[in-house]
Amino acid sequence: RGAFSMLSGWIQGARQRVVLSWTALAAATILSSCAATTSAPGGDQTSLAAAPINPCGAAAATLNPTIPQAAGSNELGINCFAWQSFVALNWRADPARPGYPDPAAGPGQFGLPSNATPTVWETYLEASRVFAGPLQGRWQSRRPAVKRLVRTSKFHTLDLSDITQAGSGQHWLTSQRGEITYYEVMINRDEYEFITQDNFDLTTAAGQLACASQPGQRQSDGPPPPRGPLRGGFNMPQGSQPGWIDTDCAGNPAAFGDGVGAMEIKAAWTPLPADGSLNHRYLAAQAEIVDPVTRRARTVTVGLVGLHIARKRFPRAEWVWSTFEHVDNSPDEAANGGWTAPMLPPNPNRRPSPGYTFFNPNCDPARDPSYRCVHNAPPRRCGTSQISCDPYNRPMQITRLRPVDDSANQVTAWYWSLLPANSVFNYYRLIDVQWPTQPQIIVPPGQRVPAGMGTPSPQGASGGTQQILANTTLESFQQSSASCMDCHVFASIAPPATTRLNARGLRQLPRVIANGQAPYASDFSFLFATETVR
Repeated sequence: RGAFSMLSGWIQGARQRVVLSWTALAAATILSSCAATTSAPGGDQTSLAAAPINPCGAAAATLNPTIPQAAGSNELGINCFAWQSFVALNWRADPARPGYPDPAAGPGQFGLPSNATPTVWETYLEASRVFAGPLQGRWQSRRPAVKRLVRTSKFHTLDLSDITQAGSGQHWLTSQRGEITYYEVMINRDEYEFITQDNFDLTTAAGQLACASQPGQRQSDGPPPPRGPLRGGFNMPQGSQPGWIDTDCAGNPAAFGDGVGAMEIKAAWTPLPADGSLNHRYLAAQAEIVDPVTRRARTVTVGLVGLHIARKRFPRAEWVWSTFEHVDNSPDEAANGGWTAPMLPPNPNRRPSPGYTFFNPNCDPARDPSYRCVHNAPPRRCGTSQISCDPYNRPMQITRLRPVDDSANQVTAWYWSLLPANSVFNYYRLIDVQWPTQPQIIVPPGQRVPAGMGTPSPQGASGGTQQILANTTLESFQQSSASCMDCHVFASIAPPATTRLNARGLRQLPRVIANGQAPYASDFSFLFATETVR
């Protein structure tokens, strides 16, 4: 029955794949000729091109829930890797097995608005829950039926203003409906089992220090001398496979989770209209959101507006950083403080946009006392020392500083062509992927911050504004200062006094410890600095 359902779903999807494409040649034509585009009522521009071609090979011939194993070796391959990861992680989850796809769900059911079952990544564990206390059996524990969203920043309580120039944990994002954006940080089973490995409880500051300071051992899966490089320390799993064996903190061979490598998923959610009028455009969920001022909770329907997928997969030891957004989020920045509609791949299944979630084309500075319609202006946090501050419910004007490039659009066009006509994922696109082009194995002992970046693409801060990878819902105010890896090279283990806060109520990331050395690195993950309470 399951096989017949999957075949029927594939046939239905094939009938719906009469779509237009985005190719590099069409993209160049579009950029040079206004006659080659159309504008939807919501403002997005769509190319007029021929039927899409598959740029990703046999693995992407149909929709499937398989998490890809081989990270690409060029930009196109990495983008295909990112989109297949997005599909697999957003497959309907198995109600009986958290973190795994439902074997009864076929391609024809992918992203249907009527589906109330969480996706695979939504059944991973929220980071705060992992670090909260006793861990025995936590992965198998029952997931809550309703999300509880309290984070108003992806960095939560961490102050990274000296790194990103963005204020990090003190900033929030408000939609044109006056609703705050809430965040969720999930980890997969591989990372969870590394954090909770025998002899090293990495939910504690002491356990992290013990792991990071291990001398390590040499393993036989690498080149001489004499038996490969040192292994162990704070080095999260990359997925055991030919040419690589994962190890625990001490450097002993070990298997973690499903052998796919550590993954961290960061999601941005916004409350949707109560009448359900936009539910068909969003991956939606029921959530209890907590007001940051009154601390009162209310249950609403939220829609996904942004998604980071960070994955450590051999040989990409510095992780692969993929980011996706909803197409309605924001326009692109134009010259002299103007804006322009984003260029989207064609998709006949996408209904006209109702307007931007985080931008008002008719903004009047006289009626915007907080931001004066200035694009990407960060909010001023209320506090006793401030003369003025910005209320949480004041809408913001967010634009994208770096347009999405042709390669990402080409892969998005192909995956859109595979989707059911009414799938909510017709409204999500790949923004970009940052990845190490020359990765190096992280070796103990004593990996210190800043970690190496492995010559990333795009370059990030070292390459100027046009090289910055940013998600407008997750890095709204640092689009000109730092990409993913620019920040995460400074991720460290929790300091012993991790519960101490600075004057703004945020945790200040230490750069130097008592002996004059930089703190131990935590393998590009900020969770150990933000979530550790013991």
